[in-house]
Amino acid sequence: MLESDNLMDIVKECSKIFDDSINLLSDIEFEIDSEKEDIIIPSMTKSDLVDMAHEVSNSARIKKAESLFIRRHLDNSGSQP
Repeated sequence: MLESDNLMDIVKECSKIFDDSINLLSDIEFEIDSEKEDIIIPSMTKSDLVDMAHEVSNSARIKKAESLFIRRHLDNSGSQP
């Protein structure tokens, strides 16, 4: 009976080590997959980004010009009798 109990203890200990190892490997796999998601892969070239910056700048200028035009128009229409 002693050898049987000893063998059962060894099997239980090995099973526990195996479960812990599986959990650890699963955590490592999750971390690796999470890191892959954090990598940014650019879909635009530098010239695309420069072009986009120019377009945004032009758009801001147009909006400012429209705003100034409307303000002048409202000021002029308010001052006329």
